[in-house]
Amino acid sequence: MRVKPSFAAIVTFLVGMAASAIIARAADDACATAEGVELVRLAGLDRHGDLLLADGRSVRLAGLAPRQNDAERERFATQLVRWHGQAFRLAPLGGADRWGRLPARLLAADGAPDVLAGQADLSAALLAEGAALRLPEPGLAACNEVWRKAEPRAATAGQPGNPQRKHAAVARPVIDGHDAAAMKAQAGRIVEVEGRIAAVAERAQRTYLNFERRRGAGGSIVLSRALWRELQRSGWTASSLTGKRVRIRGVVEGRDGLLIEAESRSALELID
Repeated sequence: MRVKPSFAAIVTFLVGMAASAIIARAADDACATAEGVELVRLAGLDRHGDLLLADGRSVRLAGLAPRQNDAERERFATQLVRWHGQAFRLAPLGGADRWGRLPARLLAADGAPDVLAGQADLSAALLAEGAALRLPEPGLAACNEVWRKAEPRAATAGQPGNPQRKHAAVARPVIDGHDAAAMKAQAGRIVEVEGRIAAVAERAQRTYLNFERRRGAGGSIVLSRALWRELQRSGWTASSLTGKRVRIRGVVEGRDGLLIEAESRSALELID
């Protein structure tokens, strides 16, 4: 079994996603896939828990976070069984990563029955089943929105009459950004952090959305210069954000375990 991903491994994973996004950016507007993608068959999972194709290649499904514990790995494997042996169209999103996995989307083969239950790709189908956590992919805004909409709503999943009731959704910890101890306890993990912005610090290369004014008292969201400019173009400003409640999904990092970097616009949600 592959060792639980370390903080460094997850950071490397995110850097690899950013590089892969450059290749996929041209088709982003409609979450499109180029014509002539390769036809492959899903064989199952390899010994590390990654998707295995019949030709022996391993695939990292775009839009899904790494499974972080045994329960998540078991749930993912159990739901994936229904697609073992199925033919898919392989849409690569870059070269193989350090573990030899190909980052890609898997779409239903042309002329095949609705094997994905109305979803856009296998990632969306797995998210709809509550079999995995979503992790936004840099440079794939339209696809990120498709995957976000595929997730079961916490208020309805598991309720009578809901088609997802027989599947328990992956637990997604929501951390209070004002609670420094809670943030530090999740260092290196993919979580959601929520809180009201107390102050915005704009720097030359980074912008920090701080949940507390006093350093070390709470967490901070880190935005790249490019992402901050993108948000500003859509109306986000330092003054308008102060006092607003924000939710972000990403990896808790930093020397003190109080930082969470927004990898893309879709990783952020303005709640009120």
